[in-house]
Amino acid sequence: MRAARRGAPAPPLLARVGLLSSALLLAGAPAAEAAEPYAAVASSGRAPAPSAPSLPATPGPIEVRVALSRGAAEEVSSVRLRRLLEIELPDDATLAAEPVGPLDDRVATVWIDRPTAARLEIQVRLDGRAIVRRQIAVSGLTSDVAARLVAIAASEMILAEMRRARAPRRPPSPRRPTPDELELASRDLDALSVSAGPYAAVVSGGPRVLGGAGLSLGLRRLRLTESLFARLLATPSGGETLRWLEGGLSGDYRFWLAASWRLSVGASASIASVRLPAAASVDGIPGARDTWSARAGVGLGVETRLGGPLWLGLTLDPGVVLRPAPYEDARGAAGAVEGAWVGVGLSLAAERHSSAPR
Repeated sequence: MRAARRGAPAPPLLARVGLLSSALLLAGAPAAEAAEPYAAVASSGRAPAPSAPSLPATPGPIEVRVALSRGAAEEVSSVRLRRLLEIELPDDATLAAEPVGPLDDRVATVWIDRPTAARLEIQVRLDGRAIVRRQIAVSGLTSDVAARLVAIAASEMILAEMRRARAPRRPPSPRRPTPDELELASRDLDALSVSAGPYAAVVSGGPRVLGGAGLSLGLRRLRLTESLFARLLATPSGGETLRWLEGGLSGDYRFWLAASWRLSVGASASIASVRLPAAASVDGIPGARDTWSARAGVGLGVETRLGGPLWLGLTLDPGVVLRPAPYEDARGAAGAVEGAWVGVGLSLAAERHSSAPR
């Protein structure tokens, strides 16, 4: 028999693996588990593929730590409360064995206090967020009923905080500019202005005093205002009669002293139609009554805001008459509208910005 065994050919690899697996099964489960790799080799004929790397673990459940003050512990049983709270907690929250423990980002702390004899207060804080509070009236309730109410309320508070923590945080709304910032920005905006008001002037030659009104239309860009203006002036009744109708162009730059005060500095030039009804001749032409003239000057002004887009301004307008207007009166005396010009104007202006900041 032994000789036969010696002379017999060696069993194939599959037969050996089968015999080894049978022996390991007889030896017990651990041996069977050890034989699995050999069975895999025998069945596939190649080495087992390496296992895929495990995915990172999802965040663990919320750990709830409960603590009671001495007064609250006299009202409700700590053991009973913990059992009831464990039942009420959602699946992704677990009750910690101790009220204290290592710091973690996924910890809900529950503190139960008794501020008055008739009320229990529940305080819950999750992940370092703001503390939420809730009070429950326990006057006349048994300890078991009070514990049930506290457990239900605490679980609802924890669930609400968990939902609030999961909710996507909205980006902060853009900060709205302050009124001072809006006012500063409006100074450099394009603006259209309309102004009107009384105007008076003193001329060194000819009729001394002129009075009337003026109208102006301006466009401001980068604090520089270009304006078209027109004025109708005349001498007061009782003196030498003169009508001065002018139209011109002015430019000025404004400096803000405060939100409601500003200064302006500029220059102006105009051409005028001059009429002398009482003159015997004008420009050496007998019987003529009309001529033309021109003047130029500088402007200095101060303005104050009355409210909204309305501004009240006072302007000093010194200058010179560029083209004299000679005339001769009915008595034969010669004269001319010429020389220095000093004007003073009061105006009420309304501005409209092209695009107001918001």
